[in-house]
Amino acid sequence: MFHTLGAKVMRTPFLLIGILGMLLSSGCAASVAVPALESMQELDYGGRERFVELDGERIAYVLEGSGARTLVFVHPWAGNLQIWDEVVRQLPEYRVLRLDLPGHGKSDKTRTRYEIDHAAQVVVGVMDHVGAGSVTLLGNSLGGAISMAVIRDHPDRLEALVLIDALGGGPVPGFFAFFIQQFFTAPLFSGADDGLVELFSDLFVFGANTTFNDRFMADLLASRDSAEGYAWSLAVSDYLRNATDYDATPWLGQITVPTLIVWGEDDWVIFPGAGDHLHESIPGSELVHFGDCGHMPEVDCPEQFVPVLRRFLAALP
Repeated sequence: MFHTLGAKVMRTPFLLIGILGMLLSSGCAASVAVPALESMQELDYGGRERFVELDGERIAYVLEGSGARTLVFVHPWAGNLQIWDEVVRQLPEYRVLRLDLPGHGKSDKTRTRYEIDHAAQVVVGVMDHVGAGSVTLLGNSLGGAISMAVIRDHPDRLEALVLIDALGGGPVPGFFAFFIQQFFTAPLFSGADDGLVELFSDLFVFGANTTFNDRFMADLLASRDSAEGYAWSLAVSDYLRNATDYDATPWLGQITVPTLIVWGEDDWVIFPGAGDHLHESIPGSELVHFGDCGHMPEVDCPEQFVPVLRRFLAALP
């Protein structure tokens, strides 16, 4: 339904409010043509997933490739490691580590609190487990904030940093935080209208990759009323509450590794101005904007993102 609205139109918060009202009053249903999963444990990682227990918490990860340089990908809020599939497919010459953050994907969803600093510790814990020393760390949205926490606490572990529409360069727009906290907190999320869930999916990928959107939404709809779906809802809601005001500005000036910042020009979840702020705050950083691209370039516009990433990686010492 909402794929045809287009990114530039959806950037207007007042239109979002109108659409939200329409959904709540009409009860319109989503149309999803892909098979849905009954559990996030059924997510298809091609049998490559492994698990590590960190302080009693089971974390899923995938490690592939055998290149000299290790890339570590940290997925965005409410996502999982599948989000990087297309990008990783185009980087066969690198050793690539991906993980499901606590509360996401196939990782445990047993915590009562979900915070950026803890997630950063988990990322480093998985790196230690697979023997990854100094890495290039890439994070989108929440994953970007987590990546900035990693470099704050472990600057010796990073060779380079890639921030993709990253949280932490400025406050999340108030209307968006209000929308999520009001309509996707755990108690209400379980009974959310299908059309509202579809809108939630479209907020992040504005229709350029409808296959990804439909798969993500089908899994979301199928799991929302399960115990696991409820636990996932608790996790993502808590991450959002703890991340809405997250600001990495105090230590951005201390980042000395090569840093690439990329942003979709049609991202209104975290406005492009936040990318400008990151660029101005991180010495020597490079900023690239992608036209006709939303909050998740790795799935929305990989044809723009991957060449820029490859160029950046090739230039690293």
